[in-house]
Amino acid sequence: MISQFIGQTEAAILRFSNSLLAEIELKIKKKQIISQHQAMKYAKRQIELFVKQLHLRKALTAVYQSELYIYVSKKLAHLFKRYRVLYCL
Repeated sequence: MISQFIGQTEAAILRFSNSLLAEIELKIKKKQIISQHQAMKYAKRQIELFVKQLHLRKALTAVYQSELYIYVSKKLAHLFKRYRVLYCL
């Protein structure tokens, strides 16, 4: 339904970001991820792999990667508070 108003790439990015957040939340619940650093590192790696497989120009790849990382980071901050995820200095 939303894909009628946005392009396929943007729709794929939205689906990916929501599925990544759900996956990380599940890993936190299962204690497979125990620190914020682990979650952020995992998210960054998954974002890099996803954007790379889109086969876009370098500039566009950098923008999408940056925007995805910012979006996911903000959403993860809420998860970290909800589940009281360990923060390492």
